[in-house]
Amino acid sequence: MLTLLILCLTCISLFSQGTGGVFTWTAPKSSPEKGGYKLIAFLDSRQDTSCVGNYSLDPGARPTKLILRTPIGPQLEAILNSYTDASSGFGALLFQLKRFSFAETQRTAYVYLIATLYALKDNGYVPLRNLDTTLVIDGPANFQPALATASNEVIDNFIARGIVLTPVDTVVYSYEDVQHIDSLRKRRLKAYSTSAYAEGFYSNYAAFRDQAPDLQGEVKLRGDGGMAITLHSGGWTEARGKKHIFAVVYKGIPYIVSHFGYYPLQKEGDDFYFSGRLNVAGIPPNPFGVFSANAADADKRNYRVLIDYTNGDFIHI
Repeated sequence: MLTLLILCLTCISLFSQGTGGVFTWTAPKSSPEKGGYKLIAFLDSRQDTSCVGNYSLDPGARPTKLILRTPIGPQLEAILNSYTDASSGFGALLFQLKRFSFAETQRTAYVYLIATLYALKDNGYVPLRNLDTTLVIDGPANFQPALATASNEVIDNFIARGIVLTPVDTVVYSYEDVQHIDSLRKRRLKAYSTSAYAEGFYSNYAAFRDQAPDLQGEVKLRGDGGMAITLHSGGWTEARGKKHIFAVVYKGIPYIVSHFGYYPLQKEGDDFYFSGRLNVAGIPPNPFGVFSANAADADKRNYRVLIDYTNGDFIHI
């Protein structure tokens, strides 16, 4: 589930522009839970483990490289220890960090934080909880401390809620499986395991993921070579500012649909990307994640976007 944290920042930056920034996930004040775990290990599955990102929220400023202080394992151990006491069980956890990165546009940073918490069971690992969160940090001042505070709160709560759970999933993954867990799961999704896409119209990501067109309509080519879609299913329209579909497959090519146009999806490795025009704003959740495909207040720029395979949200690269 997508969570939005919007922070309005007014403090003076603690890090000068052009210098590197480092922050640490720190343990909260001791508040023991009657959990079942006292050990935690860390697996870093980020595509880029060198840094969280580079930011220059002021025009013309040199980018500042922001990194998560390593080693990360002791940071997680300190958080876990703050929630354990003598009554806690002796189970073991594995914290897998899948994505911790951010994209900065129009003086607002969108931070993507994705992780999974596993319990050790039968010499393997069983998922306990998944985290898929976007932090929206609005304003250039004091960016680094605000990001540390916001991400720390999310990680603290994620671990605190996980330690009171017992594994219920019947599937036990090996460590090697966990290292490639996203690829394993994508193989089970029709859209990710085929090269021949079902022709038709898809109202939402789930329909596209399952390759089950669920709307009726037709595509016509305009004189300029662009597409025009007419939907025959009730409640759907292509009028500006109104509800619209998620995707269409036309002549074998899948397209993301927005009020700005139809953008072909490109398969790279085992992920879908597209380049297209989006409205970027700190707004409530919508079918397009933190990015709006609506016409109002468009910034009239194109973005490189990754489709989150778990829910169809847009991740700005």
